[in-house]
Amino acid sequence: MKQALTPALLALCITVWTAAAQQPAALPAADAKQDAKLAAELRARAGKGDGDAALRLGNLVELKRTPAGYGTAIEWYRRGCELRDLSACHNVGLAYQQGRHGLKPDPAEAASNYIRSAERGFLNSMYNLAILHADGGLISTDPREGLKWMLIAQRAATQCPERRLCREVSEDPRGYRVKLEQRLSSRERRETYDMALAWHPKN
Repeated sequence: MKQALTPALLALCITVWTAAAQQPAALPAADAKQDAKLAAELRARAGKGDGDAALRLGNLVELKRTPAGYGTAIEWYRRGCELRDLSACHNVGLAYQQGRHGLKPDPAEAASNYIRSAERGFLNSMYNLAILHADGGLISTDPREGLKWMLIAQRAATQCPERRLCREVSEDPRGYRVKLEQRLSSRERRETYDMALAWHPKN
């Protein structure tokens, strides 16, 4: 069952994707001297509360392009998430979901970090939350949660069909939405559609 986009929901979708489209600036080509200078600048900015700088420093560490003494990528992603950077929160969630950066796979921790960015409109995290529920990796006290995030993500994705992620979310080739709907009664599905329609991103 697919519902038509109302003008209000259309505006919501645009808001959601605008947040989801925020990406860290591309790193310049590797150069040891310039990388060391950039790392120092990013650390200074992160120390002043710049979440994007913490995210970018995490990326630099992950690529092994920083001098010794800069810690680990996951430490900087966590710092970026604390500073409200959506991509950083998503990266922490992904690390827990996939068991990266020395972490053991932990669906509950993955979901906890995805929610921090999904609630503020980050499409990637919305979709991954739905996948965690659909694949049975996450047991929620509310069985409607997974479908709710899937519906919100799909409606947001209709606004960016030129992007590969948006096409994948809209087309749902692996059938995550069907899996989630099959676990709910018709009443629960209707309630979930209403929940998705009433959802608004947090500031």
